[in-house]
Amino acid sequence: MDHQTPLKPVLGSPKTAEELLELYFLDMRSALLETAAALDRIQRAEKGNDIFKDPRIQKLNQAFEILKSGEQGRTEQFLRLLSEPVEL
Repeated sequence: MDHQTPLKPVLGSPKTAEELLELYFLDMRSALLETAAALDRIQRAEKGNDIFKDPRIQKLNQAFEILKSGEQGRTEQFLRLLSEPVEL
């Protein structure tokens, strides 16, 4: 199997977009609120503004841009961005 080829979903969802939004909205909202709260706590801590130069925070900012882009394949882009490279 070629490890470079992304997997494509075989079947579509049996639910509508509206049903899926209803199902996932509160979980997504919660995850974003948790992230915002964590960033606020970090920023309020001693040297909090300096830490925003950390590569991990930079990767989170890149992830936010992926999310905002509206493009398909956000999950794969997130995984590539936030995973450690592995040599095969």
